Amino acid sequence: MTLLRKTPGRQVIQGDQAVQGNRVDQGNQAGQNQRTVQADRAQQAVYEKAEARKVLTDRKNQMNQTGRPEDRMRGPEAEDARASTGLKEPSMMEYTRTVPEIGETETCLDVLELLMGNPGIPCVIYCNPPGNPSGLIMRDAFFQRMMGRFAVDLYYPKPAFQFADLSPTMVEADEAVSEVLHRALHRPDEKFYDCIIVKQQEVLAGVLTVRDLMNLSGRLQLDAERKRELILTGSYRHTSNIEASLDDVKAAADKTRTECVRMREFSETGADKLARVSSSYAGLIGDMTRRGDQAEELVRHASRISSITGAITELANQSSLLAMNASIEAAHAGEHGRGFQVVAGEVQSLAKQTRKLAGDISELLEHIQQLAADTAAAAGSALKELQSCEGDVEEGTRLFYEMKEAVHEVELSGSQVYELAVHTVQRVHQIKEELAGMNAAFEPRAEQEEGNLQV
Repeated sequence: MTLLRKTPGRQVIQGDQAVQGNRVDQGNQAGQNQRTVQADRAQQAVYEKAEARKVLTDRKNQMNQTGRPEDRMRGPEAEDARASTGLKEPSMMEYTRTVPEIGETETCLDVLELLMGNPGIPCVIYCNPPGNPSGLIMRDAFFQRMMGRFAVDLYYPKPAFQFADLSPTMVEADEAVSEVLHRALHRPDEKFYDCIIVKQQEVLAGVLTVRDLMNLSGRLQLDAERKRELILTGSYRHTSNIEASLDDVKAAADKTRTECVRMREFSETGADKLARVSSSYAGLIGDMTRRGDQAEELVRHASRISSITGAITELANQSSLLAMNASIEAAHAGEHGRGFQVVAGEVQSLAKQTRKLAGDISELLEHIQQLAADTAAAAGSALKELQSCEGDVEEGTRLFYEMKEAVHEVELSGSQVYELAVHTVQRVHQIKEELAGMNAAFEPRAEQEEGNLQV
């Protein structure tokens, strides 16, 4: 009697050594009945393998040639790349299938009966100790060996683990899917279609068939397409923001350029007006200098006139003295000197008037001299003020010209910024169109990949 021991996720076969002879007879008959069926299945399996190999090879070439570096990353780098786009790598446990496991006591006939009774089982796992995978028996390879002419006598009674691949490809359940696919694609040709054993903490968790690997690869490619779409969408959005900012920069640069033109015109007008003011100041300074010189000359002439007036006063005094002497002499002469006395009186009166006029002239000259001195002092003070203002005007003129030059440079820079902003906006617009085209090209491919996975 044959006992099947079931455990979570696996089946264990334990044979009864006492009934091996009966099983050999049963195996002979079963082998004869199944040869034709197995031959058809083997041919179909070869065809399916060829198709699967072609698909996996195409996927491999596509990943190596067209995939971006972040799509080909494995391990933590791949996780970081996916985390940046909000996509999580698919779990292998979603695609892992459970298969039976055998120990050292199960014979080839036991395994053959198990596989014939369960057509959907792709392989059997040899575990030693139980639960710890140590080898792999692939269904098709085992059938080819067991369907031989002398297989019943040579193989059926022997332990099945002797025909297991004791160095199968094993991966951990938490290993990156991209790393698993990489290892699967780089296996030797004779093991290319073997199942991959998945372990979880050194305990058998299940296997991955070639079809499972194809589905995983398609899922990764679909995620990559979605990630590209997210990146393109984000890039398009950021590019739109940049374009809007550049439009603002262009408008600001254009406004700056316009304002610089106005400032340059104002600077030129101000510089011209200050130049005219400076010229007027120069003429005024010259006029004030001449007026000061004339006032000083007037003071000198007034001084000379005053000295002449003094001489006239002295002469009038002497004439008055002589007239008085003549009057005295005329009085001594009596009647004969009366006429001379009259003349002396007239001379004395004339001298008195002359002395009075000379005094008036002296007072007037002193007043004129004082006014001339005040005028000269005021002219000198005004001249100093004008000379000081002239320096300020010249400094203002110089600053206006410097400001005009600075505004001109700013205007040139603003024009360059404006032209650069216009060129950049055009380039950003081209990039937006390219991103939109790339996004439109990726969408049908992603939908096709998703449809393939659903099929």
